[in-house]
Amino acid sequence: MKHIMDKVYRFYHKYRNLVKLIDRQTTMKTATKSVLGALLISFLIVLLPSILIINMFIFTKLKLFLSIILLIVVIGWVFLYYHFYYVLIKNYHEKIKEINTKIPYYVESSFVAFILMTLGFIVLTVIF
Repeated sequence: MKHIMDKVYRFYHKYRNLVKLIDRQTTMKTATKSVLGALLISFLIVLLPSILIINMFIFTKLKLFLSIILLIVVIGWVFLYYHFYYVLIKNYHEKIKEINTKIPYYVESSFVAFILMTLGFIVLTVIF
């Protein structure tokens, strides 16, 4: 058990150090541009499948299935958002291109996706 906790602690320490390195390089202006740009790009990518799924809700027998697919699209949107956020941050700052952003990307997107998945399951159990 101690071996597993050591691995988790090392991983968290590595994540924390990478985030500090990224935060030192970014400014408020570039972070805001990256957030808004990532929101816009990921929203436009997810918009068409979401509209298609929402329009299919007229089929009453497929409501549960379509709700689950819509939840999967929302979780996928989180991963798209963080991907584009780190791509845009790398474009604004040359020094961040040298930093491995995979660990912060996976940690942050997995955390937010887990929260949205939990909320989605709660909403689905209340509705159905």
